[in-house]
Amino acid sequence: MSEKPPIKVLIILTWPGKDRSYRSRLSSWLSYAPTTLGSLCAIVKGVRPKWQVDTLDEMSDKIIFDAGSYDIVMISATTPAVKRGYEIADEFRKRGSYICMGGYHVSYNHEEALAHADTVIAGPGEYALKSFIEDFEAGHPERFYSIPDVRGEDIPAPDRSAIKLKHYYKWPAVTANNGCMNHCTYCLISEMWRCSSPRPVENVINEIKALRKRIIIFYDPNFFGNRSYSIELMKELKKLKIRWAGSATISIGFDEELLKLAKESGCAGLLFGLESMNKKALDATGKLFNDPKDYRQAIVNIQRHGIMVNGCFILGMDGDSEEELMSLPDQVDYLGLNLARFAVLTPVPGSELYKELETKGRIIDRDWDHYTQHCVVFKPSGMSPERLEEIYRYVWKETYRMKNIIRRIRRVENAGIISRITCFTANMGFKYLGIS
Repeated sequence: MSEKPPIKVLIILTWPGKDRSYRSRLSSWLSYAPTTLGSLCAIVKGVRPKWQVDTLDEMSDKIIFDAGSYDIVMISATTPAVKRGYEIADEFRKRGSYICMGGYHVSYNHEEALAHADTVIAGPGEYALKSFIEDFEAGHPERFYSIPDVRGEDIPAPDRSAIKLKHYYKWPAVTANNGCMNHCTYCLISEMWRCSSPRPVENVINEIKALRKRIIIFYDPNFFGNRSYSIELMKELKKLKIRWAGSATISIGFDEELLKLAKESGCAGLLFGLESMNKKALDATGKLFNDPKDYRQAIVNIQRHGIMVNGCFILGMDGDSEEELMSLPDQVDYLGLNLARFAVLTPVPGSELYKELETKGRIIDRDWDHYTQHCVVFKPSGMSPERLEEIYRYVWKETYRMKNIIRRIRRVENAGIISRITCFTANMGFKYLGIS
């Protein structure tokens, strides 16, 4: 009896079709390659090593629907990319493929997604995807899977062969801890990973060693969120003599022990969600742990350890005034940031913010293509949607005038020439991101 041919699987990461911000000649200065495809590929191969698994990232490759037949097409999509994901799902469905969709958007909008997919996986895929694969092979896959509890020891390292670096920064990314203890109303991370635990430090270190790279990026939402875990991890990173960057809350600026160990372990830069210079606006979004009066001193403390600071701001929170938002370029200079990033407040479907604004009748645009953080899709409290978009564009343009970029480069102290070059390239990349 001849052996059955292996199941053929295609895993796709979609890209927002109408958002060209990151697709330019400078795109490789703007973003790091997602590990989504590598993670999903590792899960599938871990369950069924004999299955044939192909991957495609729309940032790097073009989909050719008739290039080959697939038994299963798995699609992961963010909110601004989900309509494109549905288009892809419909095309492959016509060709007889079984469609499985996952990701943040469909996790909280699964009824919408089931109009295009045969199965939706909500939340983390480590266990749910395994159950789907077993059920599919047995001939009775379910329409919906949701298994939120994820033990860190069960999260595999991504299959790096599935991650292409075309149009991305060449530094690889690693995730040690997906969880976040904060509960900002506009964010779904804490909800998505509410039952997860960090990966064992040994597993993270082995993954980094296998990369054989001197610079890595941590995708952890808050690298220092689990303090004892971060200390254990940094002590091991110190032995590797690498350089790394990650994300954190600004309170790290007042924790001398963590700052000292971060520098010793190779930390070159950190991204902080400062979000606003208005304390009341921050409190209204659940970001109670941020206080603008502490920002400048925290940044000084961090930079004193040779760590560059990227500050992120959200425009359009309730309580924001036109005057306050227009002053953001000056605030960036006052705070002494090395890099700054801006986004329009975006109520992601499924978030507390979306539910609140929808209840109040303030959602004015339900075209998911526009949920890019560059467009205003709700009624702001202190100005018109059109005025908020004007201010958003002004803030980007003014912050990234060449004179301001040069001033930020000069602030890079105690970090060496490589850090200055990195700061320059990042600033130039963001300059064109903001006016795209």
